[in-house]
Amino acid sequence: MQLGIESITAVAAMQAGLPAAGPMQLDAAQNASAPDGFVQMMQTKLDDMNTNVTAAETALSNLAAGKSVEPQDAMISMERARISVMTFIQLRNKLVESYQDVMRMQL
Repeated sequence: MQLGIESITAVAAMQAGLPAAGPMQLDAAQNASAPDGFVQMMQTKLDDMNTNVTAAETALSNLAAGKSVEPQDAMISMERARISVMTFIQLRNKLVESYQDVMRMQL
Protein backbone atom coordinates (compact mmCIF):
# COMPACT_ATOMS: atom_id res chain seq x y z
CA MET A 1 0.00 0.00 0.00
CA GLN A 2 1.44 3.37 -1.00
CA LEU A 3 0.61 6.56 0.84
CA GLY A 4 0.43 9.99 -0.73
CA ILE A 5 2.39 12.93 0.64
CA GLU A 6 -0.83 14.45 2.05
CA SER A 7 -1.60 11.37 4.12
CA ILE A 8 1.99 11.13 5.37
CA THR A 9 2.00 14.76 6.48
CA ALA A 10 -1.41 14.30 8.12
CA VAL A 11 -0.14 11.31 10.10
CA ALA A 12 3.04 13.16 11.07
CA ALA A 13 1.00 16.19 12.14
CA MET A 14 -1.32 14.03 14.26
CA GLN A 15 1.65 12.37 15.94
CA ALA A 16 3.21 15.75 16.67
CA GLY A 17 -0.08 17.06 18.06
CA LEU A 18 -0.53 19.58 15.27
CA PRO A 19 -3.74 20.21 13.35
CA ALA A 20 -4.16 17.98 10.32
CA ALA A 21 -3.55 20.76 7.80
CA GLY A 22 -1.13 20.44 4.96
CA PRO A 23 2.26 22.16 5.11
CA MET A 24 1.03 25.00 2.89
CA GLN A 25 -2.13 25.60 4.95
CA LEU A 26 -0.75 27.34 8.03
CA ASP A 27 -3.00 29.10 10.49
CA ALA A 28 -3.45 32.75 9.49
CA ALA A 29 -2.47 34.05 12.93
CA GLN A 30 0.68 31.91 13.00
CA ASN A 31 1.52 32.93 9.44
CA ALA A 32 1.09 36.63 10.23
CA SER A 33 3.00 36.56 13.53
CA ALA A 34 6.09 34.80 12.18
CA PRO A 35 7.31 37.72 10.02
CA ASP A 36 6.42 40.19 12.77
CA GLY A 37 8.46 38.24 15.31
CA PHE A 38 11.43 38.07 12.96
CA VAL A 39 11.19 41.77 12.16
CA GLN A 40 10.95 42.59 15.87
CA MET A 41 14.03 40.45 16.61
CA MET A 42 16.01 42.11 13.83
CA GLN A 43 14.95 45.58 15.00
CA THR A 44 16.01 44.75 18.57
CA LYS A 45 19.43 43.52 17.42
CA LEU A 46 19.88 46.58 15.21
CA ASP A 47 19.00 48.86 18.13
CA ASP A 48 21.46 46.99 20.38
CA MET A 49 24.20 47.40 17.78
CA ASN A 50 23.43 51.09 17.41
CA THR A 51 23.54 51.56 21.20
CA ASN A 52 26.91 49.79 21.45
CA VAL A 53 28.42 51.82 18.60
CA THR A 54 27.14 55.09 20.08
CA ALA A 55 28.56 54.18 23.50
CA ALA A 56 31.94 53.39 21.94
CA GLU A 57 31.98 56.66 20.00
CA THR A 58 31.08 58.61 23.15
CA ALA A 59 33.76 56.87 25.20
CA LEU A 60 36.41 57.53 22.54
CA SER A 61 35.48 61.19 22.12
CA ASN A 62 35.50 61.66 25.91
CA LEU A 63 38.90 59.97 26.10
CA ALA A 64 40.26 62.14 23.29
CA ALA A 65 38.87 65.27 24.95
CA GLY A 66 40.73 64.45 28.16
CA LYS A 67 37.65 63.78 30.26
CA SER A 68 37.83 61.30 33.11
CA VAL A 69 37.38 58.06 31.17
CA GLU A 70 39.41 54.97 31.90
CA PRO A 71 41.20 53.70 28.78
CA GLN A 72 40.17 50.12 29.54
CA ASP A 73 36.50 51.18 29.66
CA ALA A 74 36.86 52.80 26.24
CA MET A 75 38.52 49.66 24.88
CA ILE A 76 35.79 47.45 26.33
CA SER A 77 33.06 49.56 24.75
CA MET A 78 34.92 49.51 21.42
CA GLU A 79 35.20 45.73 21.58
CA ARG A 80 31.49 45.38 22.41
CA ALA A 81 30.66 47.57 19.42
CA ARG A 82 32.98 45.57 17.17
CA ILE A 83 31.46 42.26 18.26
CA SER A 84 27.89 43.49 17.79
CA VAL A 85 28.69 44.87 14.32
CA MET A 86 30.42 41.65 13.28
CA THR A 87 27.52 39.58 14.61
CA PHE A 88 25.00 41.67 12.68
CA ILE A 89 27.10 41.40 9.51
CA GLN A 90 27.21 37.61 9.85
CA LEU A 91 23.45 37.53 10.39
CA ARG A 92 22.96 39.62 7.26
CA ASN A 93 25.29 37.33 5.29
CA LYS A 94 23.37 34.24 6.41
CA LEU A 95 20.06 35.86 5.43
CA VAL A 96 21.36 36.75 1.99
CA GLU A 97 22.79 33.26 1.55
CA SER A 98 19.48 31.69 2.58
CA TYR A 99 17.59 33.92 0.16
CA GLN A 100 19.95 32.95 -2.65
CA ASP A 101 19.51 29.26 -1.81
CA VAL A 102 15.74 29.62 -1.99
CA MET A 103 15.97 31.47 -5.29
CA ARG A 104 18.16 28.69 -6.75
CA MET A 105 15.65 25.97 -5.82
CA GLN A 106 13.90 24.38 -8.72
CA LEU A 107 10.20 23.78 -8.36
